[in-house]
Amino acid sequence: MQLQPAKKAIRVVRRIFQIFFLGGAFFLAAKLLLGVPTRTVEYYCPMGGIVSFYGLFKKQQFICALGEMNLSLALALLATVLITKRSFCSWVCPLGTIFEGLSALRRRIIPESHLRLSNRTDAVLCNLKYIVLAAILILTYRAGELVFRGYDPFYVLFTGGKGHDLIPIVSLAVLGAILVASFLFEFAWCRYLCPLAAVMNPLSRLGLLKVRRDRTGCDACGACDTVCPQRIRVSEAHKITSVDCTNCFECLTHCPRPRVLEVSV
Repeated sequence: MQLQPAKKAIRVVRRIFQIFFLGGAFFLAAKLLLGVPTRTVEYYCPMGGIVSFYGLFKKQQFICALGEMNLSLALALLATVLITKRSFCSWVCPLGTIFEGLSALRRRIIPESHLRLSNRTDAVLCNLKYIVLAAILILTYRAGELVFRGYDPFYVLFTGGKGHDLIPIVSLAVLGAILVASFLFEFAWCRYLCPLAAVMNPLSRLGLLKVRRDRTGCDACGACDTVCPQRIRVSEAHKITSVDCTNCFECLTHCPRPRVLEVSV
């Protein structure tokens, strides 16, 4: 489908953002693997700021390698969610960009119907990320150590398994399993296991910037539903309030009718 110029511009801008942050993450990983003194991606991880809340409140100190940057990024992220929903996931997160690429590759190779989970199964699995978040917080607070670090796909991938005290074989095996699962089942990590998504979800519903649908101009062709990576039924909503919406705007760019889907506060 030939995209309209304005819609094409939205996609191009998002791709620029994705490439910039993905490139930055790989740049840090390359410096680390080459032995160049550098900060790891952990320094720029907002999840670290979330994990540090309890330590700061209880002991007035950061856990392990966490610091002010992690806390600042976490607070900035939460503020951003209140404005743009979970746009971090589809515009900034390097892992999200990789999983989006895997999803695009899968769609070219394997018919969607062959691997798509049922809506009920999908809904049940979506709750796992809250369990993962709770486990990470509880274990981290009790141990006073970043126990999840060695199994965090973001950390393992962008340090090449060369970060702090990792178990390379186990860590890389976990990373491989997550990549395979995210190839077979669209955005499996993001939808079912990502603890940062679990943190953002309660605030995401309040996000001001939303996709809205003009019911009078919509012919219910379903193009928006087909391309939505979060399985949201865009064609049935007046405005997208789902906590899973990442404002990737794929629904908007693929809508064949002008001004049926628009973004507004």
